[in-house]
Amino acid sequence: MKQKKLNFYLSLYQAVGFSLVSLVFTIMWIREGGMAVYLIFFMALLFLPFLLLSISELLKPLLGNQNIKLCIYLALVFLVIPALALPFFFELGGFLIAVFCVCFAGAVGLLKDWHQKLLVINVLGGLILSAIIVYLFWSIANYMN
Repeated sequence: MKQKKLNFYLSLYQAVGFSLVSLVFTIMWIREGGMAVYLIFFMALLFLPFLLLSISELLKPLLGNQNIKLCIYLALVFLVIPALALPFFFELGGFLIAVFCVCFAGAVGLLKDWHQKLLVINVLGGLILSAIIVYLFWSIANYMN
């Protein structure tokens, strides 16, 4: 499959998937009440880089290639900046996530072609979305038992 088609389909998967998962999580957390409502903000921080990039990829015929290049760097910034605050709240786990995000952003920044940058970020977003969907189905299955 060509790289452009793969980027398009991964972006479509992420745009639809992150939108539906965020809707389901928002409804679940609002029903839960209490402090669970504040998890919506953290979910938005996690999903923002991938949603921004996937929606800009889907709107590429309207907005052009310059917009994609800008959105790649914005997505990397939105991936790194919130991750830098994680060690203050989650100690070792947050530190490991922050190191991974910084290394990932640095590695993507070193790639020359913006199609490759987009593909690498889309693959990471697809993996995160797939893990969240599996966790969501697993939680629902455990709740039903």
